[in-house]
Amino acid sequence: MSQEIRILSDLRWPGDLRLPIALTFEMQSGEGSPQLPGGRPNFMVGGTLEYGARTGVWNILETLAETTTAATFFICGATAQKYAPAVRAIAEAGHEIAGMSFAFDRVRTLSPDRERDIVRRTSRTLEDIAGCKITGWRCPDYRVSPQTLDVLSDEGFVWDSSLLNDDHPSLFRCSGGTLVEIPFTTSTADKTFIGYPYPQRGGPDGLADAWSSEFDVLVAESERASRYMILSIQTWATGRPAPLRTLRQFIEGVARDKRAKFVRCCDIAEWSRQAI
Repeated sequence: MSQEIRILSDLRWPGDLRLPIALTFEMQSGEGSPQLPGGRPNFMVGGTLEYGARTGVWNILETLAETTTAATFFICGATAQKYAPAVRAIAEAGHEIAGMSFAFDRVRTLSPDRERDIVRRTSRTLEDIAGCKITGWRCPDYRVSPQTLDVLSDEGFVWDSSLLNDDHPSLFRCSGGTLVEIPFTTSTADKTFIGYPYPQRGGPDGLADAWSSEFDVLVAESERASRYMILSIQTWATGRPAPLRTLRQFIEGVARDKRAKFVRCCDIAEWSRQAI
């Protein structure tokens, strides 16, 4: 079983960078959404989630292009099959593509073989469509199994971002080698403030306050200790007009602070691996 071997609390970022910021977008299209009694489709929930792959992702890509911002996109394999042009556009724009199961599969109680099949099928699908190697992963709803990190390492993955347990990246010794874990937090996740189910808890203004407050604290602390910032963003939530404005305003505000820079998760993983 995987074992944590080092918390990178003293990690130093390259050059004058004090606070790397990873925007991580989760993209699905209703896979795994709950059904109504009798197995009937739930078009309200499913349609809300599908918006992210049909429309929201394009709005987000436009904003990222106009602000020259790099990001990481976690994508379900089934979503990639249905919305291949969007996946290719993400890759062509220079963003990182990572896996997030095939059909929003909950792996927490699956057998190792079943979980391995899901990882392989997802990575193969994403690589065939995007034309790039998939090295990162996030479990749907952040629910890992006892063997998740071992399975990922066996399949050649470099990093995972499913845990919520620390402020720093860490290294895990796994059956397939060393894996970088990049923890994040749900306290700044967009769906906490603007997502389904309703009522919204704070709306776009609440989301803007959470992001700016988190940034202010972390950039100040980065002057004396190693810090990074990571945001979990749903394409079906922040892809809508009002939250999208919040995202743009946050990006433009960060750009004015020379101590911070937007990076991809693979960048954080590479800097972490250099500590091995």
